[in-house]
Amino acid sequence: MLSEDENEPYNRWQGFRITQLSLCISLFLTYSVATLGFSINLLVQKFDITNCFAKVSFSASVVFGLISVLCGSGACLTRLWDFRKTAAVVRHRADAARTADVERWREEYRRFGRRTWDLFYWQLGMFGAQVLGLILSLGITYWNRLA
Repeated sequence: MLSEDENEPYNRWQGFRITQLSLCISLFLTYSVATLGFSINLLVQKFDITNCFAKVSFSASVVFGLISVLCGSGACLTRLWDFRKTAAVVRHRADAARTADVERWREEYRRFGRRTWDLFYWQLGMFGAQVLGLILSLGITYWNRLA
């Protein structure tokens, strides 16, 4: 076991990692919602898409955005459940009568941690697909004005 002084840098960097993951999840959740809002605003303003591929790209962009928001929200929730189980382990790990509960909670927070990362990666992928679909749709629709 490491002494308290030797373990301090690890704990500090672990805290940074926890904070940064939460920040990244929130950041890309905000980007997805903003991009969805932009897409909906285009629809409200009678965004005229005549090309079939542009319509498909735009529709796919909206769907990918919704999936990205769902994945980001799921990552936030699994993160909270992970913290709750971790707190329970820290609170009861010295109690010999709760050893079975502590081991079960440890397995649960490990599972929630893995799910958080999986959902975060899906969130990033769906956000990338959302942006790509929107760029394709706008590019095809307004190519004549750009050239």
